[in-house]
Amino acid sequence: MRRTFALAAAAAPALVVALAAGCTDDGERRSPLPASAAPPAAGASMPLPSPSLPPAVNTDGCQGLITAAQVQKSTGLAVQPSAGDGAAAVAQYGQAVQSLGLDARARMCPFGNAGGDQVTVVALTFPDAGQAQRLWTTIASLEAVGGVGEAALSDRSKTLLAKRGKAVVAVYLLAGANPDANHLPQLQSVANAALAKA
Repeated sequence: MRRTFALAAAAAPALVVALAAGCTDDGERRSPLPASAAPPAAGASMPLPSPSLPPAVNTDGCQGLITAAQVQKSTGLAVQPSAGDGAAAVAQYGQAVQSLGLDARARMCPFGNAGGDQVTVVALTFPDAGQAQRLWTTIASLEAVGGVGEAALSDRSKTLLAKRGKAVVAVYLLAGANPDANHLPQLQSVANAALAKA
């Protein structure tokens, strides 16, 4: 394919010269071609963008925080790492933390499967426990639960946030078969595994 493209690119100038040499002046029957392209008319639209898609971006936002095997063991769900631009997603968490006047290293680990099961683990590691505590005080509307970290909040089915020292971990779980069931033990297990490396 590349060789064909290279040959076509090399032959293009020769083809233009051959076509130009074959042109003759037929006098008044033809209008002369402009030497350069005419400027676009007022209100003319730009050419349509290419219909081809940009290449898929696959970056690691997890950076060793937790593995698919650990998530599988903790949840009983047969999930695999999800493809995507994890680094870009992590950058959004970093920007959100900075908007609060805090500084943290963010990591995000998305997992999923064809059955609709999804587990996402986000870890924010702050330079000190004081910053982690300042973020923690902004979290509302979840129930305090035990069994993980120094403090944990959860809705018991899909979300758990846990804090230990200078780290805050969030686990989001969507079990496709039964999304609203009590998944607190699975959420706690994933959070404990992530806190060990956060």
